[in-house]
Amino acid sequence: MTSTERTILWIYAAIVAAWPIRHLAITIIFGKFDFLSRSSPGYSSGEDAPLVSAIIPAKDEQGTLGDCLRSVQTQNYPNLEIVVVDDRSSDGTAEIARRAAQSDPRVRLISIHQLPDGWTGKTHALHVASAESKGEWFWFLDADTRHAPESLSVMMEYARANKAVMASLVPEMRCESFWEKVIQPLAGIVLMRSFPLFRVNNDADTLAFANGQYILIRQDAYLASGGHEAVRDRFVEDIYLAKRVKALGLPIRVAMSTEISSTRMYTNLAQIIRGWSRILYDALGRRALPLIGKVVEPLIFSQTGDVAVLVAAAMLILGAAGPFAWWLLGLGIVHQILKTSVLYRMYRFSSPSSARYALWYTLAGLLMIWVCAKAIGMCRTGRVTWRGTVYGPKAAEGAASSSV
Repeated sequence: MTSTERTILWIYAAIVAAWPIRHLAITIIFGKFDFLSRSSPGYSSGEDAPLVSAIIPAKDEQGTLGDCLRSVQTQNYPNLEIVVVDDRSSDGTAEIARRAAQSDPRVRLISIHQLPDGWTGKTHALHVASAESKGEWFWFLDADTRHAPESLSVMMEYARANKAVMASLVPEMRCESFWEKVIQPLAGIVLMRSFPLFRVNNDADTLAFANGQYILIRQDAYLASGGHEAVRDRFVEDIYLAKRVKALGLPIRVAMSTEISSTRMYTNLAQIIRGWSRILYDALGRRALPLIGKVVEPLIFSQTGDVAVLVAAAMLILGAAGPFAWWLLGLGIVHQILKTSVLYRMYRFSSPSSARYALWYTLAGLLMIWVCAKAIGMCRTGRVTWRGTVYGPKAAEGAASSSV
């Protein structure tokens, strides 16, 4: 074995050795997270229960809004109003909300027909709805979420017990198609590694995060932070709203649960690529360098396992059955086993039904490189197309042209 081959093996062995450390790290880190379940303490019922306004923005959500609404209507929390915001929908979204309002006096429908310049669709919808909501607390929900009857009560108690003015939840990721099960948990991992919850839940740490699929915030804290108007041009308004709340010195908390709430974000590969590139673009500050890091790190610590096995197998097939090829193959197999076992544990935390799809990590990793590449492209152009609306320079140019 040459000195160069020995050097390659030592470097690669160091890369493989990182994976047992990751096993230990996720055991320690997950032990610091807050996990909620249907049996977690709930808010005690009574006349003192503050009014909560559940606010659901919906744009072309006729396929999901009905299930979301029914799950909110069946909450066992005693003091609730429900506001659905139909944001320029072209399908039956408004009619679903209208029927719910006819049978349940707690439900109201607000319709939005135009999007003002400088706003993203969701931030504008939430801004309009919050101004017309009466609750002491706002419960911001995505239309593709579903909630156990105990969900709001558990979260209200979680906020009260932690003296938090803002509480958010990372729910179960419902994955039904092949592409969802392969990519969605990994995309969530990529995002959450930038926002470790044990830091977010530390009042002395400036790092802030919230998940817009499920946010509970006290009205006075919302107003003091500037509300959605202060984050009106953001695609991950949740994170930036949390930053503003925490910057005021107010406590925020984020928990995880696969029992009290769930979401199905995207249903096909094209939606997954578009959606996650938009999320990572904004969540990482619209800067290319952090996104490049999200590409380089897995290439070094993950994809090298695939390369090592392929190179070693090719050498052995071609007759180069020396010690280097055998050592490389052995390290490569160990790398694959350790990597898959770590990813299995991480997939299981957000989407238990998708855990075995960690075996498809090689494919998922390549697709996440594609997602990051698209996000890097957004950093260069500043342009994002989402749900039929173009944001950024192209949108501004179009508006200018139409006014001439």
